[in-house]
Amino acid sequence: MQSAAGLVLSAALWTMGACAQTAAKQVMQPADLVNLRTVAEPRISPDGRRVAYTVLTPAASSMPRNEHIWLVDTDRPMSQRPFVASSGVDTAPAWSPDGKHLAFLSNRPNPLTQAGSPFRFKLASGKYPADIPLTLVAAENVTAPAAAPGPKAAPADPKAAPPATPLKAEAAPEAEPKDMQLWWIAMDGGEAEPLTNLPGGVRSFRWSKDGQQIAFVRKDAASEDERGRVQRKDDREIVDHEYHYDRLWVLDVAERQARLLTRSDQNVDAIDWSPDGRSIVARVSPSPRLDDYWRVSKVMIFDATTGAQVSVIEPRSGYQQPLYARDGARVAFSRFSARGITDEHYVRELASGKELRLEDLVKGTVSEVRWLPENLLLVSSYVGAHTEAHVVDVAKHTARVVPALPVSALELDASLDGKTFSFVSETATQPGEISVWARDKAEVLTSTNPQVQGWALGAEREVQWANPKDGTTVYGVLSLPPDYTPGRAYKTVIHLHGGPEEAFTVGFNATWYNYAALLASWGYVVLQPNYRGSAGQAIAFTEGNYRDWGGGDFDDVMAGVDWLVKQGIADPNQMAIAGWSYGGYLTSWAVTHTDRFKAAMAGAPITDVLSMATTTDIAPSYLDSYLGPLTGQMAEYDRHSPVRSAEACHTPLLILQGDADVRVPLLQGSELYHALRFFSRETEMVTYPREPHIFGEREHQIDSLTRELAWFAQHLSAESKASTR
Repeated sequence: MQSAAGLVLSAALWTMGACAQTAAKQVMQPADLVNLRTVAEPRISPDGRRVAYTVLTPAASSMPRNEHIWLVDTDRPMSQRPFVASSGVDTAPAWSPDGKHLAFLSNRPNPLTQAGSPFRFKLASGKYPADIPLTLVAAENVTAPAAAPGPKAAPADPKAAPPATPLKAEAAPEAEPKDMQLWWIAMDGGEAEPLTNLPGGVRSFRWSKDGQQIAFVRKDAASEDERGRVQRKDDREIVDHEYHYDRLWVLDVAERQARLLTRSDQNVDAIDWSPDGRSIVARVSPSPRLDDYWRVSKVMIFDATTGAQVSVIEPRSGYQQPLYARDGARVAFSRFSARGITDEHYVRELASGKELRLEDLVKGTVSEVRWLPENLLLVSSYVGAHTEAHVVDVAKHTARVVPALPVSALELDASLDGKTFSFVSETATQPGEISVWARDKAEVLTSTNPQVQGWALGAEREVQWANPKDGTTVYGVLSLPPDYTPGRAYKTVIHLHGGPEEAFTVGFNATWYNYAALLASWGYVVLQPNYRGSAGQAIAFTEGNYRDWGGGDFDDVMAGVDWLVKQGIADPNQMAIAGWSYGGYLTSWAVTHTDRFKAAMAGAPITDVLSMATTTDIAPSYLDSYLGPLTGQMAEYDRHSPVRSAEACHTPLLILQGDADVRVPLLQGSELYHALRFFSRETEMVTYPREPHIFGEREHQIDSLTRELAWFAQHLSAESKASTR
């Protein structure tokens, strides 16, 4: 196997011409892209004066994750500074309602585990599952542990179960170092203080509106008996049994006392308090299975004192976190469409049951909502290949565009008075930065990756074309090389997104998963089409590939190719295609149904839809929604499988995949790779140990991008040809 360094060298030699053209700027390298720091989770203070956010600095895979919390003043651009940092990970900043404290999650060393700690944390009286140490319950509150919650009745195990080891209070386990716990820090000075120390850690949390309580979600941890079985190698797993559930807890901040709110076996997520503190709304699934979590959830209201289920707001919850309005009279949520492919967003009046559908007022695909005062709702959405934000008056059923926002504005948050927004903005030459909007003006507040100013980066355009077969309008992002010259046809890469309900947008397209800026820096024209099935248009468009994988969506992509050639931008003899996940599927479909591409990369590709349906961790709902139930549909599933047309492939294909991928199992890439070898087609497959569906290890990210660049360099000539227009 050729080394990554050798691949970089060969690709660098190929781009010497591009380097000469951009001598003042450096051609972006895969390591440059992977080493970019990422800002996220911008949370504006209630008074709108500061933004807390996270900065993730890439590190070698052998090193701990380097993510911490920073602050920036909204009236002082470039005033960013580290605020919460430790030897662990610090994330999920959340302001107290009065703005005097910042709560967050961290896995730093916790003094609550040490004898004589000056900090305190205890549990309220009551029965607790066997994974909770009795030492966390104050002596006067100790109650015998309840049976371990969660496991469904499992089929009889042929091996006799060993006797259970009783829980010993004097040897109670402390929270594991990797567990994220709840912390807070005063804004007027002082050190951060731990608020919890629970085995299994805290997954997410939400302040009550009065700041006196924090609701949080904790996953059941392994009990002492389970840990003992693992140590004895008696660690068989019965599939779809013995679940560890995400349960809802509430912390009394002043007393530093927590109590378990939901005890029934159901998985709780995405929580929000009512303004009066009497109830909590949440998405609830019947199990922690990923398919249930995303596609079989309900929106439910719980009594915040007893944990009793008050009502079910929506039996078919979509992805949106349910949120109470400021006055508590309404809840914003989403429900799956009839086909179960995407979700629609609603606001419901709790007293009357009347609903407002946001898609009737806002263009594109709704992505985020935030309540503002006076029953106004801040709604952001993907529109075509950019983002927009609207303020919706839910009482008057009107919407107005937020003016002067950049075309890429994500993760919007609002101050208490609703007059100032924080968000992450991007441009073609600026990676994500914390920004602020106030008085109809947007401003960038931070500079996190100044090295980008020295890179050779090209222009970017939002473009559109029509599919001639049915007239469908398709949007996309066109990235041009740094020294693009009109009238010259360039070597071109068609880059396809996953999902398929995702969308490319104009911005800084330079991540491991979305690397158009990298390809353009190396001299390629890059087209990123939002084909039917994507976000960005009406729901009918997002569901436009229903029972039509490889049909209209593939035609949309090829119509974009034809448009580029007709414009004289793309050299028809110098084209490659690439994509990950569903983009890998469409890439595999393309190379088995056309010979127009000289090279291709399929990352984690779905190639055999039938075996995908029976092995993925999002079965059965995902493929059921797109292609119909498997019952009686096996031939239909086969008809949409690229591997069935492997003999027709004549395009050199590089397949990349993680061997720990449970979303699109490794079998998918392997099937197509070996099928192509049967037919003596040119193909290469590289697998990456430990990697799931989306790679996380820095070294693997660099290697995979480097191999893709070298593969295209090998199969496309170094020079573009002049246009014949």
